[in-house]
Amino acid sequence: MEAFLRQRLESAFVWPTMPVRDAIDLADFLVETTKRYFRFLPGADIVGGDTDVAVVTRYEGFKWIRRKHFYPASLNPLETDHA
Repeated sequence: MEAFLRQRLESAFVWPTMPVRDAIDLADFLVETTKRYFRFLPGADIVGGDTDVAVVTRYEGFKWIRRKHFYPASLNPLETDHA
């Protein structure tokens, strides 16, 4: 029975030709799902809070997609992604 269910329900998440944007969205989805799952478990929260997202590619290197800012934009004039 387990083999039958595994065969019917299991699928590959990642494939070599996945676009970077899709990989970012998948990672964000998995993190958010984990945070929401653990929210309903008994005991202390061990996962939660805002999520920082970055991507590393061969051509662009490290690049922030979404992150928390601890200082105002006036103190970081080189950063243009302050909300």
